[in-house]
Amino acid sequence: MTDVLEPSPVPVWVIESAQPGGCGPAHALAGRLGCSFRRLRDASFVENDSAPPGLILTAGLSAGMAGLSLRKKLKVPVVHCCSSRSVALAGSRVFDEVILSSWHVPEGKNGRVFPVLGPLSVVSPALYERAERLWRERLEHLPRPRVAVRLEAGWSDSVSDAMLAARQIELSMRLFGGSVMVTIGEGVSPAFANAFAEGLGSCIKLIWRHGEPDDNPGLGFTACADAVLIYGTRVSALIEATASVLPVFLGHIPGRFGAYNSLARALLERENVRIFDSDFSPWPREPLDESGRAANYIREKFEI
Repeated sequence: MTDVLEPSPVPVWVIESAQPGGCGPAHALAGRLGCSFRRLRDASFVENDSAPPGLILTAGLSAGMAGLSLRKKLKVPVVHCCSSRSVALAGSRVFDEVILSSWHVPEGKNGRVFPVLGPLSVVSPALYERAERLWRERLEHLPRPRVAVRLEAGWSDSVSDAMLAARQIELSMRLFGGSVMVTIGEGVSPAFANAFAEGLGSCIKLIWRHGEPDDNPGLGFTACADAVLIYGTRVSALIEATASVLPVFLGHIPGRFGAYNSLARALLERENVRIFDSDFSPWPREPLDESGRAANYIREKFEI
């Protein structure tokens, strides 16, 4: 007679509000813990005798409430992810830990609130190392220095601004040589994208536009580049770029762009990014890996 073995409990459960298929902060944090995790869509089906995890990660109001309900039922700690300081302070009274995504330089740890700079991301220095191995041969025909350009929406809709920015890059390429690898993100108008591509002129370039059949090569472009240049106001693009070991440049001075503006200015103050002025020279900077820092803290505190 063969014994029937029950499946081993999954170390981490993830519950997120309004994240049916995307990767929210709790999912991003779980992916950095170095262990398997389970995403729950409906925590009400979890029975009292279910094999409990070692930790529950939540994000969003309804997910946080579901996590607290499971904590009472299963006697496991709950870590909540949020981007509101008031929510974090209130949550610190009921959750075992709160990860607060801040748009300013994080203050020292306060009670059960662990602040990080910017949103949690799955992109890490280690992920760039893997991407470099995958893309190395595909991009080896492009001369160095290589500049990875991320053109995102929100910065400007002016065709003249697109032409001016691209011509500045072209002048730098003429001076230093090399090539340009451009990813054009979702929401960038065709007219703006066309003007930018035209403005690059005679540059040796490789351009990918959102909506093309191939997967977004942005990670591979950055991994195989010598510098990164960002246009646009997508916060996640800024966080992903600064996770690399490369010099990271902003193509425009931060204006009134809400959270992006605050984060960009914080990174400028820390010398983690610089404003592009035609020179792609590197400077001493540490990759920004706040998700990894938070994951290390959670792993040690809760012994995951």
